[in-house]
Amino acid sequence: MTIVEDEVREQIRHRGLDPAENPIGVQELVEAAVAEYDRRSMVTALPLIGPVQQAVKHVVNAVAGFGELQPLLEDESVEEIWINATIWTSPQVRGSAVGLSPQ
Repeated sequence: MTIVEDEVREQIRHRGLDPAENPIGVQELVEAAVAEYDRRSMVTALPLIGPVQQAVKHVVNAVAGFGELQPLLEDESVEEIWINATIWTSPQVRGSAVGLSPQ
């Protein structure tokens, strides 16, 4: 997914898009980049991207959100997020540990 994220970041810089000001433009850019990568991965040695909608969400979160924290921030059942060596969340039932992959 890093390849697509890098391509999208480059396009955002090149086009002068501000993800906060133009989230729809970023979403469209990500959808196009993921579709193009998916097409290229079918005919080259690039790794497959998996489900396209999940890939789009992941890339949007990475380039215009808070990365792997974004789903936790959007989850209304999460009351707190503690960040140390591990990400700990506090949903309605306390003490859920959520392990995120290192960047």
